[in-house]
Amino acid sequence: MQRVNTTDSLTIPDEDRNEVMRSDVGKKLTYDTEETTSTKQKQDKHTKKDNLLSNRDIRRWYDNLARSSLVTAEVRLRKLGKFCENNKITPMELVELGHKDPKAIANLLDDTITTMEKNRNAPQYIKAIITSVKSWLAHHDIEVRRRMRITDVDSTPTLASEQVPNAIELAELLTRADLRASAIMSLIGKAGLRPEVLGTFDATDGLMLKDLPDLEIVEGVARFSKVPARITVRKTLSKAGHSYFTFITENGAKKILAYLNERVMEGEVLTPESSLITPLRKYEVFRGKNTGSKFLSTARIGSDVRDAMRPRFKWRPYVLRAYFDTQLLIAESRGKIAHDFRVFFMGHTGSIEAKYTTNKSILPTELITEMHEAFKRSQELLDLEKEVPEDVIAPKQMVVTPEETEQFLKDGWQFLGTLPNGKVVVKR
Repeated sequence: MQRVNTTDSLTIPDEDRNEVMRSDVGKKLTYDTEETTSTKQKQDKHTKKDNLLSNRDIRRWYDNLARSSLVTAEVRLRKLGKFCENNKITPMELVELGHKDPKAIANLLDDTITTMEKNRNAPQYIKAIITSVKSWLAHHDIEVRRRMRITDVDSTPTLASEQVPNAIELAELLTRADLRASAIMSLIGKAGLRPEVLGTFDATDGLMLKDLPDLEIVEGVARFSKVPARITVRKTLSKAGHSYFTFITENGAKKILAYLNERVMEGEVLTPESSLITPLRKYEVFRGKNTGSKFLSTARIGSDVRDAMRPRFKWRPYVLRAYFDTQLLIAESRGKIAHDFRVFFMGHTGSIEAKYTTNKSILPTELITEMHEAFKRSQELLDLEKEVPEDVIAPKQMVVTPEETEQFLKDGWQFLGTLPNGKVVVKR
């Protein structure tokens, strides 16, 4: 058993996330928080999601959204359920009201915005609720014509103070992480991959060893034939819906090789179809709906990164992708890499992407070579931790908050004393 984070006392096995009761912002809606112990109880248990999808109209709407994005379908179903629960109305009653009195629906949405703003809900959360309801109504040909205004709708208050890691913070983060988390963070921060590329929302797909054409397994040892090593993102994994490729830096490649070679030492046979990031071997079962999958879900991948960051850093895992983009932007300003190359490596659409798709994912060899060389010139700005001395990465003493103390002690730090301001001094 291990802690999910430093503020939530709930503990779960490393991979078993689907058995945990979540709030509305989680991945699953449930009716109660009682634990079930028998197989029959678990089979008989119905979540709010199950109850919603038992309605054929809701299932049809959900399936239509899922054809484009399963994540969008899940989020909108959850938000619709939350809206109906708060307003004590069923989705079908909402449709009936929309056909009878469109103005009443508009008023209900307006009142919801007012209430949520008084409750200080984030503007983007409010927008997601309204968008989900409108989507459900539009599925029944009900158009809400009134323009719904949300105060500071584009603001992200929870991210206002978030900054990308500097060299010292990056070095400490990679030092404190285990091999799997370190490989994940390298793929996000040193190759610019989105977490869902490594493992999809439902853990049915993800990056595989065959997607790293420069990776070789020679006499049971993983190695790269060329660094920076190329990583191909298949169309099914790309958020923008197109295939593209990026590269991983020298230090990032070392993290990946260390992780893969550890798996080989534990007896795993690596093949081209093996997942790059895989569940721990001891948790092949008891993974809820993901049991038997060779991939991790996006939620589990993000949790790995958060566990490595906490309690020292309060960042989101996605801050590492922002780090990649920021460092390549600096490289662009210094003439090390072309703007179109940076956009392409981020997986965004651009002029190179258009040519890439037009040519059926084939670029001229000369251009690919130039992109590789440009990335190689830029990697020193991504591997900043190489220049940080060891004593700076691992300070002997630290001042932490009382809430953080427990986790530091679990990580092997020793308690020294309490300061007058209530903070605690620990040493390595």
